[in-house]
Amino acid sequence: MANRRQPVPHRAQQRVYRQSQIRYAPGAGGESEISCCVKYSVFSFNVIFFLLGFGLLLFGVWAQIEKNTFVNMLSKASKLYLDPTWPLLIVGFLTFIIGFSGCVGSLRENTSFLTFYSTLLGLLLIAELSAGVFAYACRDQLDNYIRNLLNDVVVGYRDDPDLQLLIDSMQETWMCCGINGADDWDRNTYFSIEAREVASPEAGGVPFSCCINSSKLEFKNYFCGHGVRLKPESHLASQLAAAQRVMAHTASIYTEGCLPKLQLWLNNNMLLVAVSMVIIAIIQVLGICFAQNLKSDILAQRAKWYYTH
Repeated sequence: MANRRQPVPHRAQQRVYRQSQIRYAPGAGGESEISCCVKYSVFSFNVIFFLLGFGLLLFGVWAQIEKNTFVNMLSKASKLYLDPTWPLLIVGFLTFIIGFSGCVGSLRENTSFLTFYSTLLGLLLIAELSAGVFAYACRDQLDNYIRNLLNDVVVGYRDDPDLQLLIDSMQETWMCCGINGADDWDRNTYFSIEAREVASPEAGGVPFSCCINSSKLEFKNYFCGHGVRLKPESHLASQLAAAQRVMAHTASIYTEGCLPKLQLWLNNNMLLVAVSMVIIAIIQVLGICFAQNLKSDILAQRAKWYYTH
């Protein structure tokens, strides 16, 4: 009876039991409720968006610094929608924020960043769906808005080098000229027929990108569109010869507008556009689901950690 062990007190038992438990800390190993597959899938997926957004943002800032001063930017504040670099900056900033919050939230197991990431993706998805419904419901008003916007683009052709490059690329790729036709360039101060009064060499002309096969030339002829829309004067004795010269010039440029080309492309590729939008929506939904799954795992692990400590 003397060698019989005394019973261990209850508190000592509890202390020994707790010391025998596997303690968990992020990155310290041990049992975890968090799936490494989900965690690093979210991280890898958002690294791509982080780098893409950072690249777009960096390129947009560089373009703004190269072509604008602060005073010049303020003077064009009412026409910022005509600057192609601003949509690039906005898309780059959103992509950067989404990728950054997803990377930090998944890698550091931070529920606040994951909540922000899911909320931002959800709001973006709602905005995209709302924009699609609005575009379909108000397609007539949207068509008028796009026409007015493109008319402003034609007017501001010489005001922004990025806008000029965008228009030239569009006209060369789609083999078109102007919005509805080559005469739309009469809205531009430099190509207007009235510019003859100031002896402008571009008066009554079109940009070089309207010239047929301009994209295939190794050395571009920037003068090929000069004066191609000038009409012969009725009082000239050489009216017939002038008319033939104008017809020859007109035959050297594209006469179909770019807006009908865009509408035709959309009509012929409606299925492709719809599938692309569905794929983008699915990617966003999967991002939300994975982030919420990871967040639930983190909260479950925290509950387990607090329970055993």
